[in-house]
Order: sequence, then structure tokens, then C-alpha cells
Amino acid sequence: MKKTIATEHVRIGMRIVELDVNWLESPFWRRAFTVKTEEELIKLNRACKQVVIDVEASARHSLTHFRSTPVEPAKARKKADQTDKQTSGKAQQNEKDALKNRKGLIAAPELLNRKELQIIESNIAVCVREVKDLFTRVNDRNRVSFKKLTDAVHCLMDDALNDAASLLLLSRLKEKEQSLAEKSVNVCILTIAFAQYLDLDQHTIYLLGMAALLHDIGMLKVPSYLLSYEGKLNRAQRQAIEYHVIEGMSFVGLHNELSTLPQLKEIIGNHHERYDGSGYPRGIKGENIPYLAQVLGITSTYEAMTRERFYSDAANPTQALSRIYSWRAKLFDSRLVTRFIKALGVYPPGCMVELMNGRMAVVTMINPENRTRPVIRVLKSSDQLSADGSIELDLMAPEYAHISITRTLDETNLQDLEKLANST
Repeated sequence: MKKTIATEHVRIGMRIVELDVNWLESPFWRRAFTVKTEEELIKLNRACKQVVIDVEASARHSLTHFRSTPVEPAKARKKADQTDKQTSGKAQQNEKDALKNRKGLIAAPELLNRKELQIIESNIAVCVREVKDLFTRVNDRNRVSFKKLTDAVHCLMDDALNDAASLLLLSRLKEKEQSLAEKSVNVCILTIAFAQYLDLDQHTIYLLGMAALLHDIGMLKVPSYLLSYEGKLNRAQRQAIEYHVIEGMSFVGLHNELSTLPQLKEIIGNHHERYDGSGYPRGIKGENIPYLAQVLGITSTYEAMTRERFYSDAANPTQALSRIYSWRAKLFDSRLVTRFIKALGVYPPGCMVELMNGRMAVVTMINPENRTRPVIRVLKSSDQLSADGSIELDLMAPEYAHISITRTLDETNLQDLEKLANST
């Protein structure tokens, strides 16, 4: 339940969901937040006359001064316990409904606070470290354990469930080491987020997450000179690289800890197959390609296109989506391509854009109602994302109707892509 109150009645613990000033005049960088300090109370009183609070999401102690008549302690405790149970039940049901009705990669209505974002970033770093350790052990022919890797995947699944947009944003903004481990974790994040959008069950999402982390482990067997070869590959060299898929399947088959995931070999073994039969290693086509392998095929292709490699520059996210869209019914299933573009939006989280006034911004969230009008954060400079003092704008808000995105970091033709992303 929402309630409009005067700022003088705001207390620490209240959940603020709306201010009576626009975003540019607000001293807060988040659209909704819980009041935690006296300093925030002072800022609110200086900037606003009224605010809207979410009563159910506010701490109980912050609402006690609204009671018109005193309540006896014993009754108060009993009533409080009943209220807590009801509120908890409602909150859990609301969370389930929100996830069930999710239309894009936005599982939370606002950006997480800085501490929560740091936790997500830490989880990404832990996952990269565990994958690096695994790859090192494989190279050194040492015994490997998948317990920590499994825990890392579950952490990323939880992060994606809470706020997939922030997870994708951080994975794009963090420094890229261009290592196989870094690439594998980025594919894992993207795959988990897309799998959640597809409304797959938790076990299947976990299965895809593990497959994404291990999908290119066979590359460890490819001669290093081929991985940095700048010339045109001959047939033998190309076959040597393509054989990494077989090596990956063999790796899974040799480890008993992975035997509980029988589909893992199938996903890894077919993620390079393509809808028209032009893929490898078997050249199968269409519906003969396992569905989960098709999902990983799209996400790994998108990640590769948006990552700078020694032989090519990175495409911006919009360019990558445009190319994937042009490959529908050729390299990828049309329905999956459509859903992938709808999930990420024309301007995916982490995409750099230029506004009509020449300022640069980074996309922080998509708006499922209109994917060409995302939530953006204006940058202080073209390559500096500032957490303090930067302006966040929801381009769907009426007060920002006059602001438009003129282009992504590189020029690209968006007409077909925009029509698709906004179709129902």
C-alpha cells in the first residue's frame, strides 16, 4: 500500500518510492530507496515537501507515530506478529508475481544500492577466479573439483534473479582481461539472464550456467599459436580449432562430478551447430539441434561479437543484435532470435549511447513497454561512469519525453530492430 506523507513525518526505515520533485532536482541517485541515515532525512526535508512511501515495505518501527490511539504492549506485540506474518506472506507473493510477470531482463524496479552492486561485482570476480583455477588445474593435469564452481553459478543465478540488468551492466563495465575465464563467465551471465527471461526452471538454468562456463574448455587443448593466428586459417588449422568441441565433451565425460548433468555434454557438443546446417562438428540443422544448445549458441555468439579480440574490434551491443537479427532462420532459430532481442532490448544494459545534446550515457535498464526508451545514466565523460553526481534518467518518464538517443557508440541501422523489439 502506498501513502503520501509530508517529509516532516518521514522516519528512518521508511521505503520511499516517489518524490514531489523531478529527477534532476533530486539529491538521490536512485528512484526508490529506504531511508537509513539522519543525513538522508535532512536532504529529503530540504528538497521535498511530500513523498510517497510503500507502507508494507517500510520498517514497522518507522510507522508507529501514525497511530491515532495508544496500543497496550501485549496487544501491540500480538498485532505486530500477525502483521509481520501477513506482510511477509504478501511480500513473498508479490515477489513471485513480479518474477512470473517479468517481460525483460529487469527483475527489480530500481537500481540496487552501491553495497548490493559491490556484492554482485564480488560474485563475478569469485566466479572468474574459480574458472581460472579450474583451467589452470586442467592445464597442469591436476585433480579438479567442481564444488566451488557450482556455488559460483548459484550465486550468479541469485544475482540475476534479483537484478539481471545490474548483473549484465557490471559484466560489461568491468575491465576485460580477454582471458578464456573472463569470456566464459560473461557468457555464463548472459546465458543465465536469457534463460530466466525464457522462464526456464531453476535446474535447467543451472545446467545452462555450467555449460556456459565449460563450453570452451576444449580450447585449452588447441595449440596456442592457432589462438592468436592472424592470417587466414587453412582447412587443417580450422579443423584443429573446431575439435575443441569434442575435447570439451570428453572433459565432461571423464569427470564423475558432472555425470549428474547428462545434458551437459549435449549442450557443449552442439552449441556451434547452426540452424541451416553450416555449423560443426556434425553439421546438423533445424530442430535436430537441442534447444538448450541453441540458447547457448546465441548467447556465446553475442558475447564474442561484443568482446574485443586480437583479430577484430568489438561491435557495440546494438550492432551485434542487428547482425544476429539478420541471421534469423539462417544461423539461428527465428523464434529464439526474436526472444533474445526482446530480452535485451534495442539498447541492452551496458550499451553506450549519445544523447541529442551530445552527452554520453550508459544504459542501466530496459523498459519492456518501449525498448527504445531505456533508463540511462549520464556520464561525466565519454568513458567515465560516476556513481556520485551522475544523473539517471528514465526516458519513459513524461518529463524526459524531449530527450532522445541519437546513436549508439557506433552508427548502425536500427529501423528493423526497433520494430521487432517493440512488437507484442
